[in-house]
Parts: sequence; C-alpha cells; structure tokens
Amino acid sequence: MKRLRQIVTFSIIASIVLSTQAAGQKSYALGIGGGAAIPVGKLSDTQDTGLNGMLTLALGVADLPIGVRFDGIYNRFSRRDVSSPLTGPSNTYSFRIAGLLGNMIYAFSGTNAKSYIVAGGGLYNTRLDVAGSKSENHFGLNAGLGVTFGLGPIASFFESRYHFISRQPAKGGVIHFVPITVGLMF
Repeated sequence: MKRLRQIVTFSIIASIVLSTQAAGQKSYALGIGGGAAIPVGKLSDTQDTGLNGMLTLALGVADLPIGVRFDGIYNRFSRRDVSSPLTGPSNTYSFRIAGLLGNMIYAFSGTNAKSYIVAGGGLYNTRLDVAGSKSENHFGLNAGLGVTFGLGPIASFFESRYHFISRQPAKGGVIHFVPITVGLMF
C-alpha cells in the first residue's frame, strides 16, 4: 500500500511538471517590490507615511485566472513630531510591521496588461523601534487591487492593498495601513 501511494504521488507530480513543460509556460513567479506605506486610522495619528518592501512567490496555471501567492512584507513608519503643552515634543521612534501572508489571486483577462484582485491573511509582527520594546505577533487580513504589465520574460506590477491587523484594545487596538507597491516578477 505504501509503495502504491509513492507511485501515485510520483505520477501526479511528474504529470504536472511534464504538462507545464509541454505547454512551454512556467507555473510560478518570484517577485520583489517596494513603495510607500500609508498609515490609516489610529496609526495615522502618531505615524507618518513610510516605506514598504515585499518579496513574493506566485503559483498558478497559465490557463486559469486564479492562483496563490505567498508574500513576505516589511513596512516602516516614522513617528510624527507630536508635541504636548505638558510634555513637550515626543520621541521620534519608528514603528515597523513585518509579515508572512498567504493570498488568493484572481486575474482578469488581458494581453499586455492584466488587472487582478488579491485577498488573504497571515501573521504580522509589529514592533516600536525603541530600546526595551518587544515585538508582538498578530493575525490579520488584507485585500487589494493590482495590475501587471508584460515586459518580455519579466513583468512589472503595481498594486495597493488594505491591511487590517487584529490586536486587543489594551495593546492599542486594530492597525490599518495601505501600502502602494511597484515591483518586478521573474
């Protein structure tokens, strides 16, 4: 029985690999991107627009409009120069958000330019960049829109997503931010 399972598993993997090679199209893409990260909600009260970076692995079949994408993200927001009549200027620490996300992609048909919808969730790690600060892990969701442009063997992409990170009210409540990313897929 174990041998039969190995043969069936090998046959399935081989058929996927060979059919992809026969079609002449790869079923994955690696990507890198970056851009602006815009704080929204309570986060925008204390943090300014920052920077974002993203590494991505996209998996799909060329003939289907749906796919899966795994993203590693990094966002850093600078502290606003907030002052109070009682305490004076505040610290100028930054706030960073890193995450590992799993997303579903639905791509609309197109020739050189294809728009897509992306939605998913994952684990986000947040930390204030001050001495003694500890990082925290939280689950969150994201959804957004993007467009890819074919450039021969590579493609460029432009996308914007809304991120919602769930935290307890005692820890500052929900975090919202919107990164706008431009990148390349190989």
